[in-house]
Amino acid sequence: MRTQPLRIAFSPWPLRALAYLASGAVVGAFTLVWLPLALLAGAGVLTPLAMQPLVALERRRIMLLGGPALPDPHRPPDRPGLVAWLRLRHSEAATWRELAYSVLHGTVLLAFDLVATLLALSPGLVLILVLKPDDPPPSPPGDGEAPAGLSDVVAPALLLAFGMIVAVFAICYAVVLAAIAHAALAHLLLAPGEEAKVRTLTRSRARLIDAFEVERRRIERDLHDGAQQRLLRLAITLGMARLEVRDNPEAAQALVDQAAEQAKAALAELRELVRGVHPQILTERGLPAALTELADSAAVPLTIALDVPHRLPSMVESTAYFVVAEALTNAVKHAKARQIWVTGCLDGTALVVEVRDNGVGGADPDSGTGLAGLADRVDALAGTLVLSSPPGGPTVLRAELPCSG
Repeated sequence: MRTQPLRIAFSPWPLRALAYLASGAVVGAFTLVWLPLALLAGAGVLTPLAMQPLVALERRRIMLLGGPALPDPHRPPDRPGLVAWLRLRHSEAATWRELAYSVLHGTVLLAFDLVATLLALSPGLVLILVLKPDDPPPSPPGDGEAPAGLSDVVAPALLLAFGMIVAVFAICYAVVLAAIAHAALAHLLLAPGEEAKVRTLTRSRARLIDAFEVERRRIERDLHDGAQQRLLRLAITLGMARLEVRDNPEAAQALVDQAAEQAKAALAELRELVRGVHPQILTERGLPAALTELADSAAVPLTIALDVPHRLPSMVESTAYFVVAEALTNAVKHAKARQIWVTGCLDGTALVVEVRDNGVGGADPDSGTGLAGLADRVDALAGTLVLSSPPGGPTVLRAELPCSG
């Protein structure tokens, strides 16, 4: 709405907003009935357990507006059992925010969603009432009456059409704003609070430190077993050439040629190793150039549509690059994809990157360390990483990376 306000009526947003508000009215009506029963049956103690399905539905229902589901702010209990679970839930502020949202959803938000839904449907109701043929056909004019002119019919029809167009545009904006307001309240009360964010960020950074240590050992091992051994063989070859240079110049020349090839191989291995750590082109020319180079070396066709008008912070560019690189590797290696699409743009103060493939799907973040490592990278920037990979495909990986703050 901020960037292209005139196109809002022709976008999917009004339909998404209407779906969100109409489903909100249904869930709110159910909450209005279920919440008092849960309070009475559980005597307040079991209410968090009884309201859990509705709250979980609300966190996922926000996906109707095109964004990711809200994360669960609750900590897993340290000990098994219902008593430990209830004790933990009653000690968390998120539980009482959820209860407050449920009360609002069954009362104020229910009326809000109903009014907004009826407002969205009002143009259709008006048309039905206007076009409904209830009135008898007009009698033929008498001797002293003039027949109705064409202008008497066209002018009201044009006025009605113009009024309906203006009303539809106004209602589109009103419905979208109403859905955004409801979603903002849901995000305020159902999303993780600052404490949960700090806890998640701390865990992510701890995993990142472990991952960096593992990566450091891998680089050290690759240098020792790869480039160092090549350089050692190069030194031996040059030493042999020096011994042969006086007595057997032809053998020395062959050894020098062999040393040149070994030097090229060592440089190529070092270049590949450095590229795996941080691509030089990413530092020099930015994310679009680095992704273009990645597409040139991809094993499958890779289409890139990136709208980034200026350089971004280095950590944002690096994280976005490795998100695309890891998604590309997974799509080729595991999903057997034949085509990959990468899109990216600046949405306010965040970089949004999406990688889509036409592979077999079924990606599981728990089955390997690649996607989990990407989630930690994104979490370290206070961003979000959303994966959709149903069996049969397609797989969509979406990262939102804040570029400031």
